[in-house]
Amino acid sequence: MNRRGHIIGPGAYAQFGEARFVVAVIDLDADEPQPQLIDIGFLGHGVSIDPSRPHEAAVFEKKGPGGCRIDLREGKMIEPITTAPNHHFYGHGAYSVDGSLLYATEAVLDDDFRGALVVRDAKTLAVLGELPTYGTSPHDCMLLEDGKTMMVANGGGFIHAGAMPNVSYVDVASETLIERVDLTDPRFNAGHLARTEKGDLAVVSAPRDGLPNPHKQLGAITLVPKGKPPTTMKKPELVTGNMFGETLSVAIHDGLVIATQPDANMLTMWRMEDCTYAGRLELTEPRGITLTLDRRHFVVSHKIGQSVALSLLATETQRFEQQRIDPSFTSGSHLFTHDLAA
Repeated sequence: MNRRGHIIGPGAYAQFGEARFVVAVIDLDADEPQPQLIDIGFLGHGVSIDPSRPHEAAVFEKKGPGGCRIDLREGKMIEPITTAPNHHFYGHGAYSVDGSLLYATEAVLDDDFRGALVVRDAKTLAVLGELPTYGTSPHDCMLLEDGKTMMVANGGGFIHAGAMPNVSYVDVASETLIERVDLTDPRFNAGHLARTEKGDLAVVSAPRDGLPNPHKQLGAITLVPKGKPPTTMKKPELVTGNMFGETLSVAIHDGLVIATQPDANMLTMWRMEDCTYAGRLELTEPRGITLTLDRRHFVVSHKIGQSVALSLLATETQRFEQQRIDPSFTSGSHLFTHDLAA
């Protein structure tokens, strides 16, 4: 594939003294890529593409009631997605393989943030039921290649609540727990996930809820090569000891794991195979990261002055290209790659 694809990223910015919440859609293959903005009315976090209608997507708020469906081609919000008054969306969702069902990670606020994977009819958005996530404060989720197993990052909630963070693998038909990867350091939550087809897993973490001054606490990255136990990276201490705040977004290409640390103004790189350090790049408040369709570049969102730009990092050399999209309006936590031309 020679195409780079479309980059999709939620964000917010001020216009005429008021906050505007949008999803930006940017065609990297255009002669002069420019963001097309979709107003959604809340700060979006995760974006899930509908496989049966690939020009449509679901967007969810992190720790809030906001959710909606959007039309990426028409550039408009289709309809809101609502949840129960005692629930909050926790940022991410996933469609079933055939696009008939929409799953969303939600926390039950009056039940110690118990994790629920709420199932909706993807067309009517009617709630059909919910599955346990086998943890508290669930966040990222991903339907695996078999179409039957949902991988969920359970953040663990407040540090003194007793529930440890984990990554659970749930059979969506039987609602049973297939496997669970427990994180071993109670200071870190289980936040965002990246997984290879082989089954290697990277988990990035923010400081646990309840810790004082979270921007002064450390985040982390944990690598789980297929068939091996999880390793939370501790060395080199000059790097891991400066990963303040959350380690936010993560991507994997050819065994190289790259994660963003916005409060530390850096990208860190790690080798999955032997769980070792591979280097770092300095960048002002990097947030989202994704791979282009042709897998030749990572795309990173980061601050330049008062705006947020997109820069392309070559996967082969780990060097930034001269091309930059500024402003991109992708000030949210994540970027997503999609092929709207398909």
